[in-house]
Amino acid sequence: MTTVLSPLLEARGGPESLLGTLEAVFASQGNQTAAARRLGVSTRAVTYRLERIRRLTGFSPDDPTQRFTLETAVLGARLLDWPAHPLR
Repeated sequence: MTTVLSPLLEARGGPESLLGTLEAVFASQGNQTAAARRLGVSTRAVTYRLERIRRLTGFSPDDPTQRFTLETAVLGARLLDWPAHPLR
């Protein structure tokens, strides 16, 4: 999990908005417009955040295999309350 998501710690403002964006995109089955509605932001903001995630982590939510890796990591992060409780 930290191998995949720890680069998000470098994001300006922290990883929370990026994690939330991934959760919304996954909950919307990849529909970025629906994810934007869930988050109350523009579709462009979601697109920007997904590109930022791809640049930071090297994983793209558009690629099925990489999406699975990201989704699994996000689920683990939420279960472990990361990044609020850093892992050792």
